[in-house]
Amino acid sequence: MPTIEKRIRSENGEPYYRVRVRVRGLPERQKTFKRLTDAKLWAQQTEAAIRRGEVQNVVATAKGKTLGDVIDRYKRQVLPHKAPTTQRAAETYLGHWQRVLGTYGLAYITTDAIEAELEKLAEAGDTRRKLDEGEAPERPKSRKTLKHYRDTLAVLFKHAKAWGWTAQNPMDGVNAITKIRDERTRFLSDDERAALLEACRQSDNAHLFPVVMFALSTGARKSEILTLTLADVDLDRRTAILRDTKNGDTRAVPIARHLADVLTEQRAKAAALYDAMPKPPATRWLFPRADGQEPIDIRTAWENARSKAGLADFRFHDLRHSTASYLAMKGASLVEIAEVLGHRTLQMVRRYAHLSESHVKGLVERLNDDLFSGKS
Repeated sequence: MPTIEKRIRSENGEPYYRVRVRVRGLPERQKTFKRLTDAKLWAQQTEAAIRRGEVQNVVATAKGKTLGDVIDRYKRQVLPHKAPTTQRAAETYLGHWQRVLGTYGLAYITTDAIEAELEKLAEAGDTRRKLDEGEAPERPKSRKTLKHYRDTLAVLFKHAKAWGWTAQNPMDGVNAITKIRDERTRFLSDDERAALLEACRQSDNAHLFPVVMFALSTGARKSEILTLTLADVDLDRRTAILRDTKNGDTRAVPIARHLADVLTEQRAKAAALYDAMPKPPATRWLFPRADGQEPIDIRTAWENARSKAGLADFRFHDLRHSTASYLAMKGASLVEIAEVLGHRTLQMVRRYAHLSESHVKGLVERLNDDLFSGKS
């Protein structure tokens, strides 16, 4: 029940009105007004909002908290418990929101402001490749990418509310991004594969060709390949251990003969680099940077080779799709493809089912021959 008290300021003798709103089980809320009509209106609105559950207690320490404060705490307390690949992706989205809204107080970030920033993101297009001055992006940002940005901000506000730093969540009014189509089955034709491998051989980046060969041969992700160490590759047993996987599971992949020949030379080059260092780092990467401290960054070399090969609408991750597609066309089952790619379920590999249609027909034909051969 609201109560309104009329008081007189001691310094100037002017009247003011103090409103107190009490609801059982919740802290008391207070505010002062110069006019009685304003005091009554606020009292009515506040009591109604509390009863609807729209107003929650926000502790005094939360005053002045910015989105940047939320991001900092999230990166300290929450992000380290995510998978390494998830952490790397999250850094991109968190960095964006830090730049555009990080200095804003949580109370001043509105639904309209968020929607305006999402519109800017969509209009900016795909900015992964560095553009020349005046050059427009090749394609717009995908709905999936926009969804990652939106959902990251929603997670931040969810944690801010759980920490008692804000009573309102402006993301409640931001439309969810749904109907994401992400089942690409783009794979290299024989001619495209030959052109790409030749462009990779001619690249100034000596690591690019073995990295692409590894991707096509095993279906491994780029992050899984680039984080391989010398100790992870056993050429005698012809296996490689992938540790930095998307689902967090460590798995072994076989190294076929052609890939083994390429990796023998690559391994020797990397080992020679580290052996020549006075104080080599503890981790010896299979595809090291020039100083050996971190894995090589192949983005620019990959984009140049892709352009030289004349590939349209082709991403590095599509090498993984290519491997799965080749396996399907060779008659591999969905279970076998999932095992090669490291998927826990068959859902992600069902997109390749149509490519193994002839193999399935053959199985059905052989079954029917066994069941009904010689019978009327």
